[in-house]
Amino acid sequence: MRNIASKSAGQTTRRGKIAAVLVIAAASLLATALPAAAQLAFSPDCRNFQAIAVAAPNDAILFTKQPVPHPNGTATVFAINGLDNYVIPAGVNSCIVAAPEANDNYCFMARSDNTIDGVGFAAIHNPGGLPACQ
Repeated sequence: MRNIASKSAGQTTRRGKIAAVLVIAAASLLATALPAAAQLAFSPDCRNFQAIAVAAPNDAILFTKQPVPHPNGTATVFAINGLDNYVIPAGVNSCIVAAPEANDNYCFMARSDNTIDGVGFAAIHNPGGLPACQ
């Protein structure tokens, strides 16, 4: 009887591992099928800018130094309509702007490290606990 129970438990473990591998494979496939994250190119004169629409349920913008991870240096994003500078501080990859204007234009206009190629962005629902842009 023990042998049967042991075999059954082993099959359950194998099935669990197979299911986990299938879930990981499906997630990887989905990630490659989705478009790349939006990114602001470096533009010190703000000739290159991008509109970021923030509509419910989203209430914040997440900015990320590219390439990731990139904790070195600072990156400054300028909100053209709101006339605000948002700095991703040194020591972190990303920061959040809570309650930005609903539809402003942004440009990546300054960096303290030339290896920062761009700034990724996404309108998100603010989960709290993320560092705020300065």
